[in-house]
This record gives sequence, C-alpha cells and structure tokens, in this order.
Amino acid sequence: MHFDSLSGLWFGLSLPAIVLMYLFKRKYIDTPVSSHMLWNRVLKDMEANRPWQKLRNRLLMLVQLLAAALLVLSIMQPWVWANRSAKAHVVVVLDRSASMTANISAAEGEPLSRLERAKREIGDWARGEGKNSAITLVTMGGQADVLLSRETDSAKLLETLSQIQPDYGKTSYKEAMSLAAALTRNDPESEVRLFTDGQFAESVAGLAFAVPVSVHRTAGSETKADGNVSIAQFGVKTDRQASGGSAVTAVATVKNWGETVREVDAALYAGAALSEVKTIRVEPGKTVSVYFEHAANADWYKLDIGTDDTLLADNVMYAFPEGERPRNVLLVGEGNLFLEKALQLAGAEVAKLAPDGVEAFMRSMKPDREPDLIAVDSVADGALTSELWRKWMATRPVLFIRSGYAGEETPVPAGPLTIEEHPVTRYLQLQDTHVASALRPTGLTWGKPVVSAKDVPLLYAGSENGQPRLLVAFSLQQSDFPLRTEFPVFVQNALAWLTAANGGSLGRAIAGEHKEIAMSAGSASAEWVSVHGESAAMKAEMQEGRLSAVQTIPVVPGLYRLEEKDEGSRVVQSRWLAVTADSRESGNAAAELDFKQAVGEQSAGMNAGQDDGQAQSVPINDTNAAHYELWRWLVLLVLAVVIWEWGVYRRGTAG
Repeated sequence: MHFDSLSGLWFGLSLPAIVLMYLFKRKYIDTPVSSHMLWNRVLKDMEANRPWQKLRNRLLMLVQLLAAALLVLSIMQPWVWANRSAKAHVVVVLDRSASMTANISAAEGEPLSRLERAKREIGDWARGEGKNSAITLVTMGGQADVLLSRETDSAKLLETLSQIQPDYGKTSYKEAMSLAAALTRNDPESEVRLFTDGQFAESVAGLAFAVPVSVHRTAGSETKADGNVSIAQFGVKTDRQASGGSAVTAVATVKNWGETVREVDAALYAGAALSEVKTIRVEPGKTVSVYFEHAANADWYKLDIGTDDTLLADNVMYAFPEGERPRNVLLVGEGNLFLEKALQLAGAEVAKLAPDGVEAFMRSMKPDREPDLIAVDSVADGALTSELWRKWMATRPVLFIRSGYAGEETPVPAGPLTIEEHPVTRYLQLQDTHVASALRPTGLTWGKPVVSAKDVPLLYAGSENGQPRLLVAFSLQQSDFPLRTEFPVFVQNALAWLTAANGGSLGRAIAGEHKEIAMSAGSASAEWVSVHGESAAMKAEMQEGRLSAVQTIPVVPGLYRLEEKDEGSRVVQSRWLAVTADSRESGNAAAELDFKQAVGEQSAGMNAGQDDGQAQSVPINDTNAAHYELWRWLVLLVLAVVIWEWGVYRRGTAG
C-alpha cells in the first residue's frame, strides 16, 4: 500500500488521546448489598481504578479507536497498484533507437534484441488487454512516424510491427513524445504507452500530457548497460619518412559501460587484411587507449572488438589515413617559385601548365595524375574561357590568385587586418603584411571575405556548385606575403581545405544524417555501395534532374563507397565513407531518462479525470499498473463504524 499524504500521520495522535481519556476516567456505581460480600466488591472496585484495568471490556472505546484509525488512514490518501484497463484509444510509442538493438536472452534461450522483445510485448498486450482499444502506433527514429492511426485490427498491427527496423542515427525522442501528447490532448478517453529500454540520449523535460502515460521497460534491459563495451574513438595517422616511405599508426579508445571488468580482443584491419590483435583489459566505467604501430598502408582501416557484447553496433569503427596520397596540383600561369615550393612543402605534387596548353596536357595525363586542385596565378581574364577550361574548373577546387575575375583595382590601406574564423586562416595573424592593391571582383557570388584591410577584402572563401573556391584578391608579386613565415602555413591550410572532399574518403558520419557532399559535374547518377554487405546499394538523391549537394547517409552502420557514374554508366569518382551509430546510444546513467522527473511527479490519479482541454502533468508509471485509491472506501467504512458506535452507546455497553 502507498500513501500520497504522510502528513496525515499527525492526526494519529487522536488514538492515544482517546485511550488517555478512558485511563483517567473514574466510575463508581451505588449498589445496596445485604451481606459481608460487600468488602470483596470494594476490593474489585479498587482494582478497577488501576489504569490498565480500566481498559478491559471497553467495547465503546475500541469502536472509537477503530473509527479514528480509519479517519487517519483516509486523510493519508492510501492507494495500491492495480492492473490498468486499456482506454478506448491508446497511443503506443515504440523506441527503435540503436540501444534497442542490444541483445537479451528470451525465456526459451534464443538471442533476442530489445526491439524484438518490445514488439512481442506490444503484440501480446494488443491481443489481451488492448483487444477492445483503437491503437495509434508511433515510432521513435530520426523522426517521429505515425505508422497506424486508430487501428482495431490486431493482425494489421502485428504485420506493421514485423516491418519496423532499428534506427542507428540520432533519435527524435522529444519529437515523438510531443506527437503522442498532441494526439491525445483533446481525447479524455485515451492514454499513452511507451515501450522502451529507458535509455534516452536527449531529455524530454518540459512535456505535458492531458492523459495517463505508462512506460513499459523492455524485459531484460539493464539500466547500467551491463556487458557493453564500445569503441569511443578510432583514428589513423600517416607519417612520411625521410627515406620516402611512410609509417602508419592507429590509436583507439575503448570504454566499458558495465559494472564488471572486461577483456576484449581489439583487431586492427588494414583494408581487408588482418594487421594486428591486442588484448586489452578495461575496468568498469573506465576508458583505455590502445596503439597499433607500423600498420600496412591501406585506403581504409577497421577496428573490431568482437561480438561477445550486448550492443554490437558500437563494436566496429572505420578510419581513413590523413593524406593517404600526395595531392596533385595543376599550377596555371607563368610560374611562382614561392607558391610552387610552398605547395611542395605541404606535400603536393605540382605540375605547371600554360593557359593554352590544356588540350595537350589532358591527352598526355595519366589517370593517377589527374589534378585534385587547380591553382591559377596571375592569368589574364580571357585566358581560361574555353569550353575545356570551364568544364575542368567546374568539377574541381580552384585557388584563384589575382585571376578569374574582372574588377576594379583598389589601394589597400595600411593598418591591422581583420581575420575571420575559417579553416584557411588558422594560425594566421598577418601582422605587418604589406599589400599594394587588391581587386574588387565583379560577379563573384560564391564567397565572402575572410581577410580584409578595413573595407578592402583581400581573401574570399566559399563554394560554387559544390566545389570549394578560394580567391586571393591581390598579386603575390605586389606583396611581401610570400616572404613571410606564415605563407607556407597559409598554403598548407588552403590545400587541406580545398582538397578535403576530393577522392580518398568522405570521413565519418552518423547513420541517417544529412551531409553536404561535392559531386562531380560529370556525374549523372551515384549510389552508396556497402563494402561488407551491411545493406543493399542505395541510390543517391537527385534534385531537379541533378545529383543533390546534400545527401542522406545510409541508415545502417558500416563501410560504404559512394560511386558516381556518368551517362554511360562509367565510374567518374569513388570515395569511402564510414557510417557509425549515434555514440550517445552506447551510454547509460547520465543519458538515461528518469520519466517521473522529466514530466513531473504528481499524486496518483491527480488529473486523470480532468477534461478542460489543457495539457496537465500526470503521473508516469514504469509498469502496466494503475493507482487504485482506497480512501473513499475508508470513509464509507468510518461511517459504518460511527453507526455501530451509536448502537453500542444506546445499548449501554460503554463499559
């Protein structure tokens, strides 16, 4: 039994008060006697005046004590848990986040994920308690989806449940619960039932419901994520050696979310080949770093900590080496020794080309020498207007140095420069750098100034048709910038930013999220190809007949290859992408939702009967039970006892 108002215990002081009244009560009866037995009776009366002897055979006192005790209990508002009967309309919210893929053991011993167990529980509930209810089915994923609306056919519900798959991306918890609140706001004969493991990666505090809400925690789910070990971080670094080779070092951090010590075998793969296996010991709640040195060169690397785990989605992670190959830079113009040496110092292989030699260059170009970046230095405005140049520059990043645009030459005022935060301007201060004049370009729509001298922009950065662009608005020959120690830093930053998306890899992304990707202008179609068969090939998104610059990442974690093809189905470009589950789903205590605190602790049934059209904070139960209030029955029982007391008093059995 539970009580909503323990302050009612103060009224329990009335019970000893009643007893004291009978203890201090003295009562004598005048009775004529005709024998010496009178003294025996006097002795008995003396015994009766002893305090505890007065309480014997006091039926009226016992009845009064019983009435007072029942009144005290009713003031404390007692209640008990009772089986809840389903409402006429039930909004069932199913959590299908990545943490719901954790495996648990069914009663019959077969491995079963939390999601599959939750779907079974919904089906059992719908065939039993909810068989007479209209069911609206809402799922928690990247967005809140209403799969069924007021459905009464349990067979259709089961069919829909069987088709629900887990969502490994960022889950919209609050959006789904807000939708459930909206679906029941004007329907007093409805309720919300949430089926989840209770591990929410975001807070839903502040929500209000007008109907009862119950939480069905999936059987077998653990609040401490016992047994789960996850890869927190994984990266690969390539260091070039003086001998011309390279040394590859991989480093990873592994976290134990459970409460017992775990030993895991961390296996590093260089491409498809197993490189090294290390056994690591991880204390409960701790993170351990593991290093792999002298790994083989590969396009991608994989770290696998095995399958002896509850949650498999965070046991594998992919990484790509930084600068896995030198960037090919095509330097167009008469040549600039400072720029050429700075590019080579940044690890680029430079090929010089006159503006009118593009056709001969393309005929003799080897496939592995195709430029990743075009740097145009002080080239006349009309020298790059041919169809071939336009096609090339539309499909590649371009660094313009006082080239590409007409405009007005403007003197650069002396004084400190204004530097905006941008990847190209990292570690740059540019103090005491002198520039004679700068071009104010006309027709430049893709960029914004990132370096300015008062109101004269010196450096523009932006993107055009998905390709990065960088414009140095002044001639290097009319500045002392190439002589400054910051010039190689600027060239390194520019090369890294401009070629970040060219070939190689697209890095790492969370499943199902949207990512801006620069597509080749010669690509007519593209698709995501799963390297290890995690999922079927997925077509890239199109917009107005062209490949969209913003793509939806595949929804299943794994290693993917984005293959772009031209109209003849020939591969134009192929890049790697590592897709991971939302790392927040691996956690537990800090991210786990306390439903009662999120919505507000209220007394049992406080607003269950209200129908004023306003959302109220109502109790949230972690079981399928409801509050059954007992105080009304106690009040009726008190009335019955009072009537009994009157009967005892009238019969003169007060004692």
